[in-house]
Amino acid sequence: MTMFIIIGVVALFLLYIIITYNNVKKGAVKVEQSFSNMDVLLQNRADEIVNLISTTKSAVENEKELLEEVTALRSQVNRNSTKNVEDKLADSQRLEGSVNTLLGRLEAYPDIKFTSQYNHLQNRITNIEENIQAQRRTFNARVADFNAYLVTFPRNIIASIFNFSQKPSFEVTDQSKKENPDVSAMFEE
Repeated sequence: MTMFIIIGVVALFLLYIIITYNNVKKGAVKVEQSFSNMDVLLQNRADEIVNLISTTKSAVENEKELLEEVTALRSQVNRNSTKNVEDKLADSQRLEGSVNTLLGRLEAYPDIKFTSQYNHLQNRITNIEENIQAQRRTFNARVADFNAYLVTFPRNIIASIFNFSQKPSFEVTDQSKKENPDVSAMFEE
């Protein structure tokens, strides 16, 4: 009878070790997966912000060129009082053509296009940053759960036997990492 009790205790102890080992491995996989998800979001931010800014710059540049053309033609018509009638008519016709093009765009896009581009850019950057923050919180929660699991008795003994160690949580240490990307500098490029 004593032999069965000893075998039973040893079997339970081995079963506990196996279950604990497997739980630690599962926790490590969850931490790694969570970090991988955060890494994907960080890469997405780097790629998407550059693409969004490029698209916004392009849309703004098109609108800016048209507005500058209309403004320049208007100024030219107003200040060239010494021109003959034919030159003034030609300038006025060019101005009218540019104004009609601008009005056509405004009719097609009642909310001026570059304003919507800026709003889209701002909304996407905000959304990306919120997703990154949420994933950082998820990652840190998984790391905290994993580390807490490792340090509790008797799991800490099993963790040291199998050389499991605590995982570092995500901490922003460099001041530049705390700041949002400098979008205005990207527009100057």
